[in-house]
Amino acid sequence: MKLEYFWADCPDGSHVAVNYTAAEGKISGSVRMWSRDSKVNRGRQFSVALAELAQDAHGGPVLVLDGVCAEPLRVPIDPATVRQAQAERP
Repeated sequence: MKLEYFWADCPDGSHVAVNYTAAEGKISGSVRMWSRDSKVNRGRQFSVALAELAQDAHGGPVLVLDGVCAEPLRVPIDPATVRQAQAERP
């Protein structure tokens, strides 16, 4: 199981890190947000079934996380990662 990383900035200047793995038919991991001034540091875990992933304009898988930035955070997932997780379903 490989740990994947995604970094982004929210419109308010906050910084976001998403760490996740794909296994057993799901994407699971954690998301952490730091405010611009680094005074706020909050995070949470998540677990999303592969069937619940959204798609980008080209049909690629996208993990959508609400409640991180003002708008949902869209994390592109490598299709090979999804195929691997599908193969490892229990």
